[in-house]
Amino acid sequence: MKTLLIILSLFLTISLQAQSPATPTAQDDVTRDGLWDARLQGGNYLVRCNAIIALSKHEYISDGVARVVEVNLTLNSAQIIRFYFLEPYKPETGSSTVGAGTQALDRAKGLFEQAAGRVSPDLTNPKVVKNYPASTHAHTVEFVIKEETRLNSLYGSLERSFRTGQGRIWRENP
Repeated sequence: MKTLLIILSLFLTISLQAQSPATPTAQDDVTRDGLWDARLQGGNYLVRCNAIIALSKHEYISDGVARVVEVNLTLNSAQIIRFYFLEPYKPETGSSTVGAGTQALDRAKGLFEQAAGRVSPDLTNPKVVKNYPASTHAHTVEFVIKEETRLNSLYGSLERSFRTGQGRIWRENP
């Protein structure tokens, strides 16, 4: 009988844990105010969770030199919010690049360094660099996240807030 109670207790515990939402990370604290609050190295961003009407995350190659992973928030306003991570694009070595040779790879490296210069002077502490009006759009707020795992954590926090309407504080550095 005692063994049956222990097994039933374990089953209920596992069942309840499976039904509860994902446990927040050290970078993600739940709040009761309905606000998603990002505390980043490049600044802060605060939005009411029920003002978020769409959330996206996608990856692309920029100018053939940088791999970009970008998270976009769409709000019921003209403001566009972007969080992104970037790294040098490393083309796969295959039959198409063998003929291109090292000259093309050197050119790609040079283009990446130019692109990196548009993000920040040093990639150890990346910052968005804007040249008004050429390189940015009006009503656009941009943040560079230093590590892809941190960007993924940010996206997870945003998604939980978007789905539940529950406020959170997300920190770039826990």
